[in-house]
Amino acid sequence: MQLNPRQLEAFRSVMLTGSMTLAAEMLKVSQPAVSRLIKDLEQTLSLRLFRREGNRLIPGAEAQRLFNEVDRFYKGIERIEQVAQDLKSARTGTLRIASMTALGLSVVTEGVRRFSDARPGVRTSLDVRNSTSVLELIAANQVDIGFVQILGAEYPGVDVVALPSVDAVCVLPSHHPLARKKTVDIHQLQDQPIIALSANNPLRLRLEMAMDAAGVTCRYPVETTLAHSACTLVAGGLGIAVLDPFTATYTKFPGAVWRRLAPAIPFQVSMVFPAHQQRSKIVNEFVGVMRELFEQEFVPQIDDKLNARK
Repeated sequence: MQLNPRQLEAFRSVMLTGSMTLAAEMLKVSQPAVSRLIKDLEQTLSLRLFRREGNRLIPGAEAQRLFNEVDRFYKGIERIEQVAQDLKSARTGTLRIASMTALGLSVVTEGVRRFSDARPGVRTSLDVRNSTSVLELIAANQVDIGFVQILGAEYPGVDVVALPSVDAVCVLPSHHPLARKKTVDIHQLQDQPIIALSANNPLRLRLEMAMDAAGVTCRYPVETTLAHSACTLVAGGLGIAVLDPFTATYTKFPGAVWRRLAPAIPFQVSMVFPAHQQRSKIVNEFVGVMRELFEQEFVPQIDDKLNARK
């Protein structure tokens, strides 16, 4: 079997656009030409990659799996082309960042803003995903720096540098009796409905360990993967949540307030880098921006932010 690069290019364009017509426009060829390339690819693979439902083109499971590999290949080619173009045109450079959602929607975006203000010639991209996906991108050298929650085990192909930890906060409906307190004691969570993060989330695991140690039991009416969604559910009166302070302080959630939790539960995040790769000056400069952001502003002012936004 010998795959035709033009067939793969047409296949990727169809997967990206969801349409033979749009793929043809992207490739600057006719729609029948794209259809022929896809048909030839299916014959080469002896697979049916797409089915039609009305005007919609639906990829099958085989197409999805093939696309993951094809897209990874083309992104590698695009990265090589970008590096070559930077060398040719003497651009300042590029910075590729991936971040877990809680930071990617808060402190990392502020870091990008500060960095871009100081280095307008740098082309910066920010990919917001869950921590596991960020680690996969780093290990594959698809991004230069990532931000994740601390995990218990080492991840192959990844260098980890911890950032200063901050304390999780308790997010409550504004009318909740505990909202009148400055600090919520973990024993006061007894029998409360908790909007829980996903079962493998490190912060949820730390919270459950702390509750077990205190002999506290709770109800879990709703589970979500995003702290932002948890805050929205709390604001809707469905329960309370223990979350990272960045989500709580960067976004306003009418109907929700946040308080200290005692004893404190650390929310530990780390910067991650591709292993065995020399970090560029650009990456090191961005690291400096993020360290300054954590150490000089966000960590010591978390309490001020909480008080100011109550």
